[in-house]
Order: sequence, then structure tokens, then C-alpha cells
Amino acid sequence: MTDHFAALAQPRRPWLDAETLRESFQRAAAQQHPDAPGGGDARFAALNSAHTVLREPAARLRHLLDLTAPGRTSVTASIPPALGDLFMELATLRSSLTRFREKEATAASALQRALLAGEKFALRSILDLALHRVTEAHNTALSELRALDGAWAADPTTVLDDLAALQARFAFLGKWSAQLREDRFQLNA
Repeated sequence: MTDHFAALAQPRRPWLDAETLRESFQRAAAQQHPDAPGGGDARFAALNSAHTVLREPAARLRHLLDLTAPGRTSVTASIPPALGDLFMELATLRSSLTRFREKEATAASALQRALLAGEKFALRSILDLALHRVTEAHNTALSELRALDGAWAADPTTVLDDLAALQARFAFLGKWSAQLREDRFQLNA
């Protein structure tokens, strides 16, 4: 398995400083770029892959756990308990958005579409609040990740389960954020 931490000269840790990671990537990319002397497509692609994995908390944690404790992470369809209420809220909202899109698609006249404007505005407001809640949950998870990084430095084995659970939360939050942003785009179209 490729060690993306080593590829970008980063320590194997749950938390990485985004600016330091970016600078390390840019230095390495300048040296390995296909147009640079000694550079090449394969090495440059490997650096891009490493940067993509390490800059995102869910992917970074998964990679870290795969390197240090293989089998600790699992692909699961179950919602982490900490996100249960948020999941139900988002499921209800997305169902409402689907019903609204159906109504909007069947509106045959300008008057019918105009009569939907109030509902559209209300849904946009609810959608923005939901995006805010997902962002807050992500920020909370980032704070927890920073705290776990300190415990990792003392003894990595004590936080493996917590990191695996946090990785699942980041994965769901990232997926939901992307879905809600796509919903907002479609609602504004």
C-alpha cells in the first residue's frame, strides 16, 4: 500500500495543518511535474493522489487507519449515532425537495409557477439551515479530530476506535454536504 504521508513528507497523524500540507505538495509537485527535469507523469500523479487523500479528513483517517491498523475501518451503511437526528432532518428535507420539484415540473403556466415561489423560498431557507447544521457538525468533528491527534501522539492504540468512528462521521457529512449543495443548485436553477 502506498504511504501518502511519506509521499508528501508528512507525519502519520490524524491532524495535519492544511497550509503545511499544501506547501509540501506544491514543493514536491514543482520537482515532480512532467515538465521539470527528472519529473514524470507517474510520480506527479502519485503526488496528486497523496494530496487528495491527505487534505480530506475522511480519506486521511481511512488511509491512516489502513496503514496503522488494517481492518479497523469498514464500509458501513449505518448512520453513526451522533448523526441520527441530523440524518432524519435531511431525509425529510430531501423528500420535501423531491415533491416540490415534481410540482414545479408539472406547473404548466406562469401563474402556477409563480404560486410555487413562496414554497420555493421556504425550502431554500430550510436548505440553507440544513447546510449550516452539516457545516457545524463537520467543524465539531474537526475539533474532536484535533483532540484525538494529541492522544494519538501519546499512544495511537488508545484512539483507534474513536478515529474509525470519526472517519465514518466525516464520510457521511461530506456526502450530505455534497447532496445539499446539489439540491441548492437545482432549486436555484
